[in-house]
Amino acid sequence: MKKAFGVVLLVIILGVGGFVAFTWPWPKLAYNAAYGPPLASPPDITTLREPIEKVPGDYRPLPVGSRPDLDFSEAIAINEKYDGYSLMIWQGNEVIFEKYFNGGGPDTRAESASMHKSVMSTLMGAAIAEGLVGSLEDPIGKYIPEWKDDPRGKITIHNVLNMATGLAPLSTEGGVLSANSRFSLGLFMRTMTLDRALIAEPGTVFDYRNQNSQLGGMIIEAATKRRYADYLSEKIWKPIGAKDAYVWLDKAGGMPRTASTLMARTEDWLRIGILLKDGGQFEGRQVVPAEWVEKMVAPSTPNPNYGLQVWRASPYVKQRWYNAAKQGAFVPAAEEWVDPDIFFFDGFGGQRVYVSRAENLVIVRQGKARPDWDDSALPNAVIRVLRAAKPTL
Repeated sequence: MKKAFGVVLLVIILGVGGFVAFTWPWPKLAYNAAYGPPLASPPDITTLREPIEKVPGDYRPLPVGSRPDLDFSEAIAINEKYDGYSLMIWQGNEVIFEKYFNGGGPDTRAESASMHKSVMSTLMGAAIAEGLVGSLEDPIGKYIPEWKDDPRGKITIHNVLNMATGLAPLSTEGGVLSANSRFSLGLFMRTMTLDRALIAEPGTVFDYRNQNSQLGGMIIEAATKRRYADYLSEKIWKPIGAKDAYVWLDKAGGMPRTASTLMARTEDWLRIGILLKDGGQFEGRQVVPAEWVEKMVAPSTPNPNYGLQVWRASPYVKQRWYNAAKQGAFVPAAEEWVDPDIFFFDGFGGQRVYVSRAENLVIVRQGKARPDWDDSALPNAVIRVLRAAKPTL
């Protein structure tokens, strides 16, 4: 009996060990087994992610101005309260403020979390402009062969980008061994992305899921027949004069995680914000069509606070939820937005790119993951200072 029990125990140990060995990239990710970086993670995330793939840049310095008349002490205090690494502000045609905290610096590539989603959507616009992706209303079965003759193949790119695919979420049961966690940190992203049932009519229910944004990246690679990092480099990263960035792959030579973790400098996130603020132009060059940018930032039918992988301040809500059922996480905005037409990139725990066209303004902040981040506090503090100073735009 004891011998039999020992054999069974050995089989269980080997089975669990084999499962872990083949579904988790060790050792650098062992610390990160609970849905993202811990609150105390170091600023530069490139040292904690593997494998990664370079997004080559073509660096050109941004113009920097001097505005000693502007007192951003409130904005600094907000960033410090929420354990910020960086705060950078652009208005008009120059950087007017730049400050780093808690070990962050100009070349720190911090965890951006879901801000990558907005970049992926921008790149989708470039692929459509080039004619490699047919249109926003294309069925995704055109690009995903596994779903060519599947009802899920009728989901449109539009449904993917506005988070209304109707696909079931991955289960979170089992903690670090759950399907959702294995998707986020494991080796088999394509299989897990496609292993989801259709539970609602596409286009009808807003449900913010990383797997939807992963579908977007899969479509881009299928349509362009190129590595995502290379296409991003050519169409966006080099044209905006950014330094090298990095994407996180599920395995060596595998899929980039296009829902999260684009490892880029604060200044280069600022460049993406400038690109969208200026209708797809950067330094006078049309990088992505203005029409695409307008589609990205327009309200969607499933959720007027969401466009195409971009969030919107309007209409004002005190609690911004990530699904129509208002379950799970939400982000507060204690006061109404000073500029109700702001749109922004949202990365977990307060990673943000805020864009205000009315103020000709872009704000970037990154920091430790803080689930209690207040959405409207920082941009409101900055805009009040700028309006009081009445700068020439």
